[in-house]
Amino acid sequence: MGTGRELFRNEYVVVTLEQNGMLLRMIRTAVPYPNTQSLEDTFDQIFEASFPYRQRGWTLLSDQRLAPGRNDPAFEQAMARIRLQLYPLFRKRAIWVQSKVGVLHISRLAKEDGVSRLVSTDEAEILAYLAQE
Repeated sequence: MGTGRELFRNEYVVVTLEQNGMLLRMIRTAVPYPNTQSLEDTFDQIFEASFPYRQRGWTLLSDQRLAPGRNDPAFEQAMARIRLQLYPLFRKRAIWVQSKVGVLHISRLAKEDGVSRLVSTDEAEILAYLAQE
């Protein structure tokens, strides 16, 4: 994990600002969201906490390696809405997953919402991608 300024923390997510403010790292914990409201509340708080630090050209690294699997329709719909709010804020986006199955799952979601992102099991590959202009 990189080092940076912690902007937000709850039982589900830790958010840090790194690389002189140009990288927002969201680290998902292993604690499952009990319902979609807790998911939406968490992201409302993340948007609020990160707002003062938003800048042109920043990037997103979403570390999903510990995230519990969840594919019920209500949860997937809530996540789709959140992704469409979150992803346009960043010049580049990358998702760090634990396995090739995770790569396939996130790649399917990328096709569905039409927002490009790198999906990888390799942090070095992700950081190199995000650093490219």
